[in-house]
Amino acid sequence: MLSRGEHHGVLVIAGIPLSAQLPRDVGATGETLRLTVSDVTPDRVTLQLDHVLNPEAQPPPTPADRPRVTVQEPPRTVRVGGEERSSVALSFTSPALGRLDLRIELAGTRLSAAVEAPAGRAFALADAAAGRLQDGLHARTGLESEVSVTSRREPLDLYA
Repeated sequence: MLSRGEHHGVLVIAGIPLSAQLPRDVGATGETLRLTVSDVTPDRVTLQLDHVLNPEAQPPPTPADRPRVTVQEPPRTVRVGGEERSSVALSFTSPALGRLDLRIELAGTRLSAAVEAPAGRAFALADAAAGRLQDGLHARTGLESEVSVTSRREPLDLYA
């Protein structure tokens, strides 16, 4: 989906709004665009427009199609060995990635984020983005940051 502001456009990809430079001929609010990645640099992702879908022709997404965030453990603070630790646990669920579990903990001047992803594509994407998340956390908070990504262990039932 896209919307156009006065100086830039906003693309909503997987429920996440992203600021974008858009061609002049693209830009009716609510249009659905089909895009492919044509180039990636550390600063920019360039997308190629494949097709524009009329918003009236598109059925509205069902609630099951929308990504959602759920609080698994509400924010809490505890003292461990004289040190105060604050944490929160969230899960992000989307049709494309399945469920990603995120636990964030602040201990003194250290910020850690632990991500659990299903094995396969979701894990590979999360693992590849871990460095960017770590750099972003450090840049936005000024704290020593650490990000770990692990593959979630799914239950396995075996019968003989």
